[in-house]
Amino acid sequence: MEHQTDELTLSDILHIFKKRQIWFWIIFVLTIFATLIYLVFFATPIYEVSTKIKIPVSSGKVSLPSSLSGAVAFISGGSVSSPGLSDQIEIIKSRKTLEKVINDLNLMDYFKSKIIDEEAKEKLTINSVISRLQQDIITVEPLKDTSFLEIKVSLDDKEMAYKISKALVDAYTQISKELNKDENTYLIEFIEKQLPKTEKELLEIEEKLKQFKKTKSILPSKEAELLINSLSGFDTQYYSTQIEYTTLKAKLEDLKSKISEFKDLINKLDYIPNSSIISLLRQKLVEYQIEYKSSLEKYSPNSIEIKESEIRIRETEKKIKEEIDNIVKSSFNLDDPILSNIYSQIVETQAAIEISKAKLEALSSLKRELENKIKSLPDIEQEYLALERDYQLKQSAYILLKQKLEEAKLSTAGFTLNVPIIIDEPFIPEEPAKPNKKLVLAIGGVLGIFLGILAVFLAEAGDKKVRDPYDIEHLTSIEPIIVSKNYKNTNLEFSNGIKTLSLNLLKDVSTKIIGITSVGKFEEKSDISLELSKFFALSEKTLLVDLDFENSYISKILKIENKPIIDKENNIYKFNENLDILLTDKISKPSEFLALIDKFKSEFETIKENYSHIIINLPNSEDPEFVILQTFCEKFVLITKKNVSLKENLIKAYNELKNAIIVLSK
Repeated sequence: MEHQTDELTLSDILHIFKKRQIWFWIIFVLTIFATLIYLVFFATPIYEVSTKIKIPVSSGKVSLPSSLSGAVAFISGGSVSSPGLSDQIEIIKSRKTLEKVINDLNLMDYFKSKIIDEEAKEKLTINSVISRLQQDIITVEPLKDTSFLEIKVSLDDKEMAYKISKALVDAYTQISKELNKDENTYLIEFIEKQLPKTEKELLEIEEKLKQFKKTKSILPSKEAELLINSLSGFDTQYYSTQIEYTTLKAKLEDLKSKISEFKDLINKLDYIPNSSIISLLRQKLVEYQIEYKSSLEKYSPNSIEIKESEIRIRETEKKIKEEIDNIVKSSFNLDDPILSNIYSQIVETQAAIEISKAKLEALSSLKRELENKIKSLPDIEQEYLALERDYQLKQSAYILLKQKLEEAKLSTAGFTLNVPIIIDEPFIPEEPAKPNKKLVLAIGGVLGIFLGILAVFLAEAGDKKVRDPYDIEHLTSIEPIIVSKNYKNTNLEFSNGIKTLSLNLLKDVSTKIIGITSVGKFEEKSDISLELSKFFALSEKTLLVDLDFENSYISKILKIENKPIIDKENNIYKFNENLDILLTDKISKPSEFLALIDKFKSEFETIKENYSHIIINLPNSEDPEFVILQTFCEKFVLITKKNVSLKENLIKAYNELKNAIIVLSK
């Protein structure tokens, strides 16, 4: 019969846990103790400085675009684009931002001071510091369902953590402002530089004009007035276009500097103005612009001639843009998401530059025509017109600059709203954020429970000895009979275990010879054999045969109680009225054992006829002699002892003895 192989039930698990609970509590307490030691002596306190910033959403006409890498930013005419949180996280943790923080706080020296090993100090580089900041120290996370970012700086030095947090926010804000520059920003910078110069020149030319009028009394002719008014108008348009052209060039140059990490890209952009097709289209556009300006002097703005001229100008501008688009597209790797995102902006900027060039050339041509007409006037009138023209030009330029400056400032009035806003300023924490002692203890407790349970089952799986009735029942599917040591050795007083065992054996009336063996060596087997024999002898003639050659327990009992021998030839003693005990001689050689077996076989057939029950006290089941001696028995009692009998031997013995009754001796 094979031993039990069913899966463990809940009751089995609870039983195992109850039996091995000492292991659970030892492991649990040790785990909690180890956690406490770690928290007190080994855990490094980590201070966390937190800052919350608001990333602005789109508003008004202000534009806050950003490339996927956060390396370039520029406007899209009239469009609005608020930065994504992911883009801003990359900017905050970018190399450019962190290098500024490292330089401002001299973090290289700080981290070197933390290293004891001189060789490791030499190996510390700015790349390794940046990597540590990105991976271990700085954490940037978006707050759910908001446009807020939380920046956390975690370090064992709370003062330095605060400084890094402060420097990081400052560096990010500065870089964000740089990246968020739009066309109006470039225009404001240009005008603020140009305005003082123009104002000074205006005052100088005004003074010259006053001096001329004082010294020379002259009034310009009607023709001269018309010429100077027309020329002043062209000068104003030219100057306005020149400002626009300068702003566009500044924007393009700034874009080039920001994307300089892309190899060969800037050189390719420089080829655009030299394209033969672009040059031809720009020349046509100059002609159409001159034609348009000339037509305005002859026709009304709503006339067919003017409308046709405007259509030709728009079509030419469209062709210039398409040609630039083709050239730039061939220069970009459109599989690159960053380049794909910015190439259209480059096309717009470069096309606007080409159109401005054409407009400047057209205005220059018209101005030259008027200047040639002025040269035909008298010299003194030419001198007056030149001063008047310069005065009007400088005055128009000054007014235009002031107007453009105010317009640009109004356009960027809400621009600062698109700069990240600090909601929660960083501060020096009083208590460390890590380790969270309560959480670590809780985790230690959970780990202790897990390890305790694991220890319980490992102890159960590794235990080779029988510990309780459950082990026997689980291994053999048989419920054992429990026999305690606490019984009295009298004919009338037996333990309940002996009684139960005896009654189970008496159920089978056909069984006469019962073998008693054990799993392991212990005296309880012989004791139970004697007590069982006493019980059977209460009603019928019983013989106890002691074939356990290594155990002299029964012979000692006979000597102690001074029992008489009734058959010297067979060595049979009279224990009581119905109980006789047959003792065998001790053997030391295999040949003696074989001789004894032969003698016992010949005499046993005669002896057993005189008894109703025969109990044979066999050697333990692992004894080699047991294999031969068990052949004399009809039924078996297999005795196990708590904390002595091995599970493996129990299974083997039970499989050999088939339907043996199992007894557990406690």
